[in-house]
Amino acid sequence: MLPSPSESNIIEVFTKFPDQETCISYLEHIRWQNEPICPYCESKKNTKRKGTIRYQCNSCNRSYSVLVGTIFEDTKLSLNKWFFAIALILNAKKGLSSLQLARDIGVNRKTGWYLQMRIRKAMDEGNDTDLFNGIIEIDETYIGGAKGNHSKGKRQDRRDSGRNITGMQHKQPVIGLLERDGRLKLQVLEKAHGKTIKPIIQQTVSPDASLVTDGFGGYAGLDKHYKEHQVLNKNKEEYARGQYHTNTIEGFWTLLKRGIYGQYHKVSIKHLQAYLNEFTFRYNHKDSKTNFDILITKMILP
Repeated sequence: MLPSPSESNIIEVFTKFPDQETCISYLEHIRWQNEPICPYCESKKNTKRKGTIRYQCNSCNRSYSVLVGTIFEDTKLSLNKWFFAIALILNAKKGLSSLQLARDIGVNRKTGWYLQMRIRKAMDEGNDTDLFNGIIEIDETYIGGAKGNHSKGKRQDRRDSGRNITGMQHKQPVIGLLERDGRLKLQVLEKAHGKTIKPIIQQTVSPDASLVTDGFGGYAGLDKHYKEHQVLNKNKEEYARGQYHTNTIEGFWTLLKRGIYGQYHKVSIKHLQAYLNEFTFRYNHKDSKTNFDILITKMILP
């Protein structure tokens, strides 16, 4: 099994999959446990086509390969370059620009961007149905940012959320829910107010959890639905109350914005959620020795 890029040299990842054959063998193990199954009729009766990666189904008479129905289907790029791109993206804590990725794997920028977007699609963890529990830090931020004092800028951003401001980059609100010592969820908001924020929280967090937020009005009333809701008055410089604080999620916002502004420079609202999925996946699997395997599994299983 492939070591995680965070635990091994990137070159080691590249050398483990030097050609198409080794990549296909790995994908067949992940998807089929080396026992091919027809994706059309689910029959295990097949004949391997000599000299190809395809199988002939002896039940429905259709041919197939392990790539059918996956993100890799119909790709013209070699799989070892796909794998190397995945390893590079997983290893880039602050993200990796499409131009840099293209240079690293020897493709043009358009292909590099295409690869990134397909990989980010697989990084979406929105189907996780296990509710967050324990202490949950909740905070919102604004991609596009305000200059100057963070607290003052954040309040101004809340008032301006969802509008274009003359002479300033459009700001997009994003909600973050962080399970202490656990998972992270990021969601782009149309506007930052209770009607959009509360449903996301209730769909993600167990009623038995303890919530920690600042005093933003969009969080008002959550105490009716949760075991505990600690509200920090940051206008009066109350940043912690014992074990209750939002330092972890605020630290993540710093990392996220350094990545977006430092690596990508500008992200359209249309694709912002995809970029958030990338940062979320890396955070949620940062301690995993098999994050490469996890991501490949999400990419290969239809």
